[in-house]
Amino acid sequence: MITLPSECYYVIFNNLRPYLKNLFSCALVNRQWCKLIIPILWKDPGKHFTDIRLIKIFLLTLNAEEQALLIPFNISLPNHPKPLFEYTNYITSINNDLYYGIRKWLYDIKYKPIIAACELENAVKCSLITMFLRTSKNLKYLHLNEILCNQLILESLYKNNTITTMSLYRIDDGNFKSKVIDTLVKILYKNSTLISLDLFANNSGFEIVKPLINALYKNNTLNHLNLNSNNLGSEGGKALANLLCKNTTIISLDLTNNRLKSEGSKALVDTLYKNSMLKNLSLWHNGLGLCEGKALADVLCKNTALTCLNLGYNNLGSEGAKALADALCKNATLTSLNLSINNIGSEGGKALAGVLCKNSMLKDLNLNSNKLGSEGGKALADALCKNSTLKDLNLNTNELGSEGGKALADALCKNSTLTFLDIKYNYIGFIIKSNNPSIEIFQ
Repeated sequence: MITLPSECYYVIFNNLRPYLKNLFSCALVNRQWCKLIIPILWKDPGKHFTDIRLIKIFLLTLNAEEQALLIPFNISLPNHPKPLFEYTNYITSINNDLYYGIRKWLYDIKYKPIIAACELENAVKCSLITMFLRTSKNLKYLHLNEILCNQLILESLYKNNTITTMSLYRIDDGNFKSKVIDTLVKILYKNSTLISLDLFANNSGFEIVKPLINALYKNNTLNHLNLNSNNLGSEGGKALANLLCKNTTIISLDLTNNRLKSEGSKALVDTLYKNSMLKNLSLWHNGLGLCEGKALADVLCKNTALTCLNLGYNNLGSEGAKALADALCKNATLTSLNLSINNIGSEGGKALAGVLCKNSMLKDLNLNSNKLGSEGGKALADALCKNSTLKDLNLNTNELGSEGGKALADALCKNSTLTFLDIKYNYIGFIIKSNNPSIEIFQ
């Protein structure tokens, strides 16, 4: 048999990842192939984390300190010989499937004390996460919640230098939130690997998040920051605005549902004149009105970095939509715009339809729940006959009626570029079809 360099074998085996059974069979051929394939098989277990056999293997890897977390529950850990391979070393991603697998294992060993079962489950989760942070040299993605954020894990996180993406959801304990933020601050000051941080739905408030924002003045690696639903208020908006004037690495910022209101939103909008790095910005549900809409429109005439803008669930109204439409006739970089739930009405819809006749960059437009009516629907349908760049259009819940539906049906006979159209809840009264086989229509 011809022997290839290991690098060639690796490329071949890596292409077999979707076919795990075939890949496993190849691992049995010889020692060289086995050494190359095992890291590929264990790189991203995904749904296989739910297999209790994997959980048993992981438990064999716990050290004395990690096992100590389980001693109070008097359970018998697997006592098989240690595996030949350090499987946990190869794992790159840990998600909720691991936690489902732990629950299945506890059910399998028929752990009896019902009251303590939940505490045991959490203890097993914590011990395994700590073990992964200690043993894995390739761990990139980690998902945690309040239960998993104990002191041992926080200390292990600080020592870790492989994780690039971290999500910490729904930490409700106020005192513990501060400890978590303190650890994250330390990580950001020294870390050169973390590029994405997701703090969704922690409702932290500005004072708790403030040290984190300050740390980002010195951090030069974080690219993506999600502060969705953290109750930052106008002060948080202004602090982030000041940060964006100086930070040169953040390209994606999610500030959904933060009660920024006029003052905080205006500060962020003004920052977009100076910041040339931010590409994705979400200001969904932040109390933006006509004034902020016009300010954003002015920014879009000059900003050349922003490609994705989410302004959903605000109150821009028809005049705000018109101002943004005028700006989009001049803007040459924005590819995705969400204006859902903004009460823009038929006049706002007509203005945006005019944009689609001229703008050649916009690929995704969300106008869900805007009371466009049949007139707005007909204007957008007419625009689709001329536009050749838009891929996704959401017109869900817009009172288009049968007239708007007929206009869209006619437009789809001519448009060949749209790949997704949502027209549910519009009282159209008939099924719309398209000659384009690649389009998906929700109706």
